[in-house]
Formats: sequence, structure tokens, C-alpha cells
Amino acid sequence: MVEDNSKANREPEKVKKFMRFQITAMIATAVDFLCTILLKENLRIHYTLAVAGGATAGALTAFSLNRYWVFNSVNRNPLGQGFRYIIVAVGSIVLNTTGTYLLTDYLHLQYLISKAIIALVIGFTYSYYFSKRFVFYA
Repeated sequence: MVEDNSKANREPEKVKKFMRFQITAMIATAVDFLCTILLKENLRIHYTLAVAGGATAGALTAFSLNRYWVFNSVNRNPLGQGFRYIIVAVGSIVLNTTGTYLLTDYLHLQYLISKAIIALVIGFTYSYYFSKRFVFYA
């Protein structure tokens, strides 16, 4: 009986893709936090708007890196991917902003600590799943 190794052969590729996604998430998060801090601390914008602005900058960074490096999805329609990504990114921005607000205003955490906690939760769950299954079909 011949054993089917096709699943076993795909596992390293899945791990590689997941790790690249996490590296991309770290880069996008750095952009996100930098923009958030600049908007909040330098421009004195309310932290919820600064969080949304930072998340938007991070989302644009993540889309570009995910499209070209993580999911190697450059042969697919960029407008369709962009539209689907906007849907996912808006959901992520809403979840990140709302979560940060709740932890900051109700648990009285410092806004950057709240943002970091929520970003980790959203990044490992919502963002990876929907990027892989809905945006890039990887």
C-alpha cells in the first residue's frame, strides 16, 4: 500500500507561511505603534483616533507584505484582494480600537499596554484566519 505523503509534504510550507505571517504582523505592528504614538503624543490626537490611524497604517503595510511575501498572491486580482482586505482590515481596526478602549477605560490600563494585548489576540486569531481563507485564498 502506497502512503500518501502529500499532507506531510505541505506541513513545512504551512509552517513557513504562518511564520512569515507572524513576521509581517510584527513589522505591521511596529508601523502601527509608531504611528499611534506619533499621533497621540506629538499631534495630541485622542488615543482612540490615534489607535485607528495607527491600525490603518499597519493594515496597509500588512497587505503589501502578505500579498507579495507571505501568500505569494500577485497573480490574483489585486482589486478583489484589496476589497476583501479592506473588509478584514476594517473588522480588525474596529476590534483593536474597541478592545483598546475597553481595557484602557474600564480596566484602567495604559493605552499602549491595552493596545499590545488586543493586537496579539486579534493577530493570532482573526487576522491570520481571514487573511489566509478570505483575502488571499492560501
